[in-house]
Amino acid sequence: MKRFVCQCCGTCCRWGGEVRLENEELVPIANYLGISQNDFVAKYTDIAHDRKGLVLASRPDGSCVFLTEDNHCRINPVKPAQCASFPYDWNVPEEFRARCKGHWEEQTPANPNFALVHVLGHPDLPLDIEAHPADAQLRNCQAFCQMLAYLGIPFLYYGLPGSCVPEGGSLVSTENSPEKWTWNSTWHHQYNQRLSKLLAQNIRKDDSRPQLIASLYGVAQSEIDAQGLPVLEPMAGYGSVWAKYKVFPSYAQQTAIYTKQQEETWRTRFFDTVIPHFVSPDEFHVSPSPQNYLLYLGRDSMDKGIALAQQCADACHIPLRIEHDGWFGQARADLLANARAVMMPTLYIEPFGLVAIEAQMSGTPVITTDWGAFAETVIHGQTGFRCRTAAEFAAAVQLASRLNRQEIRNSAMARFSMTILAPFYEKYLLFVWNVHNYGGYYNKDAFRNPAAWQGLPDQFPFN
Repeated sequence: MKRFVCQCCGTCCRWGGEVRLENEELVPIANYLGISQNDFVAKYTDIAHDRKGLVLASRPDGSCVFLTEDNHCRINPVKPAQCASFPYDWNVPEEFRARCKGHWEEQTPANPNFALVHVLGHPDLPLDIEAHPADAQLRNCQAFCQMLAYLGIPFLYYGLPGSCVPEGGSLVSTENSPEKWTWNSTWHHQYNQRLSKLLAQNIRKDDSRPQLIASLYGVAQSEIDAQGLPVLEPMAGYGSVWAKYKVFPSYAQQTAIYTKQQEETWRTRFFDTVIPHFVSPDEFHVSPSPQNYLLYLGRDSMDKGIALAQQCADACHIPLRIEHDGWFGQARADLLANARAVMMPTLYIEPFGLVAIEAQMSGTPVITTDWGAFAETVIHGQTGFRCRTAAEFAAAVQLASRLNRQEIRNSAMARFSMTILAPFYEKYLLFVWNVHNYGGYYNKDAFRNPAAWQGLPDQFPFN
């Protein structure tokens, strides 16, 4: 079977015709845009020519109202089924096909290097980002599953009923949790017993290919019976770890954990790695006309440096928008894209700082303190500025408008897109399997990134 590979030329979004909307598609799109259903209908839809429903509005030139300047869809995660099915279910005229820069290729088969990955998900919430958009760990669960699907690695997601598992994986129901998980509670022990039983039932004992367990909720899953399989903690940006194999989102976070948990981690440090978190470029866009405000977007906590951000804004006579919860989807993308700069003067050692990556994906300069993960994620003078004094923060605000926003986005896409980082996860999974089963530290093929040790350029974008 062949699959269509889109090149984001925007041709299909400029063709004449109508994109029909089903009734059940109105609410998800309105929620993604952060507006009411009535406002969405009034602003972004028209009556179909046959008067039998609604269609997406078009601009005067015929292009879709949600097509961005760089040919991306502003509502891509919730776009109508008619768009999502393109071009599989469309009868496209030949003259239109000739304009499209996309191409067809053979469907990538299941990755032959792996038998299965068992993904231990959120213990309290179903994998449903639309229902629970604010839960960061749930978003990590979704991102990790989407990456496995992209790599063609088959996986099982162990989570609550109602989980929306990405294509390529299947749900193993852990049943509903009787209470919110807390460490060492009765439910903590029961949950691990339940996971262990389900793992024993689903492990493929007749397949000799690599089979691993990924713990996406840290110590909540630390009592499982792994049945001899290697357990890794991907995206370990939280305060404590437990598995033998760990993927940290930054070297700063790795160092902080090694310092905090010296006795627990000293034996396993040789087998860990660093791979940053990734985001989808399609969820963000560059604004053609950013506004004159600074933005703080994050937790309502003083250790995030909110006071420093306000002092800087006051000194520069530029308004500071302080936003905490409730910004998701298109509303979040617009908020980030329209800011003069995003302020992140975090006072503690930031493990990663996903907002800094989202800002850069939006082409918006990010202004941070000069420690923690920012030293690895913000390129000073190119994608933002790292500061230590009031004078430096003020200068950063003034210089932010000189940075090229499209170049900031291009840099973020080259460093923090899933397509860039997924291959490094694949190599690490194979590395874990080899050292776990065949000699550990002394395994002759124990290379996390083999190409870097074969006289070839190291393509890892995070060093």
